[in-house]
Amino acid sequence: MARKPIKLAVAGLGRSGWNIHVAGVRGDERYRIVAVMDPVAARRAEAAAEFACATYDDYAKMLRATNADVITVATPSALHGPQTIAALKAGKHVVVEKPLSTSVREADRMIAAAARCRRQLMIHQNYRVSRSFTFMQGLVKSGKLGKLTHLAFNFSSYTRRNDWQCLRLNAGGLLNNHGTHALDQLLTLAGAPIEDVLCDMKHVSDAGDVEDQVTMLLRAANGVTVGVNISTAAATVEQAPEWTILGSSGAATITGGKAHLKYYDPKKAPKIRVRKTTAVDGRKYGNADVLPWVEEECDAAGPDPGSFYDAVYATVRQRKKFIVPPSEVREMMRVIDLCRRQNPAFPGR
Repeated sequence: MARKPIKLAVAGLGRSGWNIHVAGVRGDERYRIVAVMDPVAARRAEAAAEFACATYDDYAKMLRATNADVITVATPSALHGPQTIAALKAGKHVVVEKPLSTSVREADRMIAAAARCRRQLMIHQNYRVSRSFTFMQGLVKSGKLGKLTHLAFNFSSYTRRNDWQCLRLNAGGLLNNHGTHALDQLLTLAGAPIEDVLCDMKHVSDAGDVEDQVTMLLRAANGVTVGVNISTAAATVEQAPEWTILGSSGAATITGGKAHLKYYDPKKAPKIRVRKTTAVDGRKYGNADVLPWVEEECDAAGPDPGSFYDAVYATVRQRKKFIVPPSEVREMMRVIDLCRRQNPAFPGR
């Protein structure tokens, strides 16, 4: 057994709370689930049977009673802000599901509360620990594609959703759901604050009153542009690549965990000069430039950074910096706020 397991309380035993967070520590000797909260009695009973933990149907009651070191907030998105701040004030470290908040203003209150209470605010942007993300990080850092110029993400399907994520009351919608995963990775890869935002949001086919289609073009301070297309109202037969990375001397596309790279070494390329004459030989554009292209296909799998709850343990017990700085998620929330200002029909709450 770990010398001092982290005592964990989980608020919300739905898809994320049970299938991601509880599953993430199940069987891990470094953690002990001591309490859960959920309004559904059957879910509470299931947790009690497996973990012999205390169960609650009310968040405030659990917070008052539990001796947990860490509270995992996996409740509907609209509750993340107030429940996180309450847990921090109660002296608990907090793991909070994405989206962090409903606005950048609320994010600022949460970050300030963590600093004031001297507790850790650990945001569940769990794709930071995916090997596809570490692959993209390594590829951009390597310079193999040259200087980074553009990043793009595409997720398209046609699924008429009707769950709680389709309601503004719960801070639902694609931007808070899929968008926060994509933006977190894209903004980290871009490597500079976003200066310009153009965003269009539509409600097409889902039930409810929130966006199910988001199109976005961003420009970072370093000149890198970022394109985002997320839709559950796109009945396309053929899909664009999930990820596209463009550089000054190459490109990469990634879909289904497989990467296709095409690049060349500029040092091995012949020099070209502008021909100033307007009388082009053969009345043809372009030239006979032959570049030393290299093409590679490989698994989009970089170094394994460990699990999200490995990082939580390292932060809480070993006092290491958490892998997702709240300031970076705050920048994402600022971008999301700008998107919503351009689309007043979808204010988020």
